[in-house]
Parts: sequence; structure tokens; C-alpha cells
Amino acid sequence: MANTVTISALQQSLWSKDLLDDVMRDVGNVMKFVGEDDNNIIQTKRDLEREKGSNETFGMVARLTGDGVTGDDELEGNEEAMLSYDENVAIDQLRNAVRLKGKLDAQKVVYDQIKEARNKLQVWLKEMLIRQFFLKAGGVTNTTIVDTNGVTVGVRALWSNTPDFIPDADEAAGTGARYYCVERTGTASLAAADILTLDTVTNVYTMAKLANPQIQPLDIDGESLYVMFVHPLSARDLRKSSDWKTAQENAKQRSDKNPVFRAALGMWSNVVLLENEFVPWLDVSLAGNSFRGVSTGTNCAVDCARNLLCGRQAVISAQGSTDRTLTVKTFDYDNVDGVAVRYIGGYQKAMFNSKEFGVIAVDAAAAL
Repeated sequence: MANTVTISALQQSLWSKDLLDDVMRDVGNVMKFVGEDDNNIIQTKRDLEREKGSNETFGMVARLTGDGVTGDDELEGNEEAMLSYDENVAIDQLRNAVRLKGKLDAQKVVYDQIKEARNKLQVWLKEMLIRQFFLKAGGVTNTTIVDTNGVTVGVRALWSNTPDFIPDADEAAGTGARYYCVERTGTASLAAADILTLDTVTNVYTMAKLANPQIQPLDIDGESLYVMFVHPLSARDLRKSSDWKTAQENAKQRSDKNPVFRAALGMWSNVVLLENEFVPWLDVSLAGNSFRGVSTGTNCAVDCARNLLCGRQAVISAQGSTDRTLTVKTFDYDNVDGVAVRYIGGYQKAMFNSKEFGVIAVDAAAAL
């Protein structure tokens, strides 16, 4: 019997199966903290891979805070109610594609154009998902926000779910239940000297520990730790400080078997510091006055990085169908090949009573 399955079709099926897993394993130092249980910065549910639906509901339960009973005091009737919250995450679709020039062009080059297109689309999807994590966690609704090269990166800020922004009053005051500005009188007074410091890290760590409900630390190698994602410009400012140099000289040696520590910028006050170029950054000359948008929110006086201290369940993610994640298609009588990728899912910051469940935004001046 003749084989009716073409080699190209088989290759497409295998690529579709592997593509998303490859992406999720390779999204820098963010996706090391993705998983289905609550000991993750990004908690993911996959129910919508198996069932139809447009959204996923997540439950979040705060720690018990009661005193219990002692001795033979009656426990029945004195039980403590669990404080539980829920967050709904809507899903949407992201797609991109590459169309090659044609068979003659493919004949002239020495590399596999379809394979190269697949790899470039994989990188694109990886970066889109990293960006979604930081936009949602940072409450960025400014769709014109740029990177340090002036390239607009906020176009999809409102994709799947509109980010919950930091309250204007918190930015104006320089502090809030889940917000910290290095300039303690607010973003409108932020000056070039108000950079990220180790003292800032200590202050934000203390804020997370004393928050009510407390931002829950992650269990990493048996230690209770928070993770702070730091923009490269803020990482530069830390590295140049004398406090940082002394801290690194006296740093406790940690196992290099754990990729979290291998990738870390360093550690301070039980906070693992991870540098990531996708941390939200605001160029006030190009992208308006705030992370909320042009003529919206509270003015930021200088260019600013929104570094993010994260605990458990900072962001929640619903993942939809992964069937045919990657598609190869031919056009013009099989002369032209095209490769497309898609992702169905959604990201959102976990909130309870209008407060972030697992993240504190830390604004610091960050000049190029």
C-alpha cells in the first residue's frame, strides 16, 4: 500500500507538537517559575486544552491568621474561615507567519528556509509571552511604550486581558499596598539620582513580608525567597554601587545546580535578583508620561524602569488548544511555502480586593 502521508505533513505534525513546549522551556529566566501548582510566579491551567471555553477561573487562598483554641476550649463553632479569592482569565489568539519567496530562491540558499522560519517564529512567540508576563505584572496599559532602542513594544499590552494598572494615588504618593517608588514623594518628583539600590530591595522585601495578606514567597531549594526582575539599566546601577560590590564579595555560595541561582544577578535580603530586558521601561520623551499611557495616569518626571518583586501566583495564565500550533502551507501551485505559528491562551495579574496578590511594582529612575 502506498504511503499517503507526505514527509512534509509528518514534519509539520511533529513541529506543532514540540513548538510550544520548546518555547515554554526557553523564555529566559521567567519561565523557570511557571507551573500548575501555586509555588510558581506564573500559575498555569491547561483545562481549556481539553475543554471548550473562553476563560478560566483561578482560586487563590490567603494564609490562616486566627489564634486557634487552647486546652479543652470548644473548637466546634470557632473554626476559621479561609479567605479565598478568584481571578478570571480570558483567552485570545496570537498568530504570525513567514512567507518564503519561492522554490528558485530556496534552491539558491544553503540553509533550510522552512526550518529557519520555524525557529524565527519560535523566538517571536517566546518574546511575545515574556512581554505579556511583564506588561500584565507591571500593570502597563501604555500601548506606545518603547524599548531602549525606541522600538514600540507595547502594541499588544491589552491582548487577552487588560492589565490592572497601579492606582494613580499610589504613584502620586510614591507608595501603596503593592507599589514602591524610589522617590518617596511620588513619580512626579522622580529624579535621575533616584536609582535602584540595595536599600530599595530591602525596603520592598520588608513591604512584601508585612503586607496583608502577605505576599507568599517561593520555596526554592528549601529557602523562602522572593524574585525581583530587574531592567538592565537598573542592574547597571546596582553593579556600579559600592554596596553591591561589597555584597558580592561576601555573598553566600549557593548551589549552581539550580538554574535560578545560575542565572541570577545576585541575591539580597532573601530576594533573588534576575536581570531581564523585557522589564517595563518608560521613555518619557517618546511614550507619554506614564506606564498607563499618554495623558493618563501620574506623570513620571524622568525615564523609569518598573522593576517587579514577585512571589507566588503573581500572574496567572490560561492555556488553550495547542492543536496545530505550527502550520506549513504552500501557495502558487506549490511554488511558495509559508509557515505560521499560533498560541491560544491568556495572561493576567492575580488581584484580590483591588490589590496585587503576588507582585510589587518598584519604580526607579533608569537613564540610558
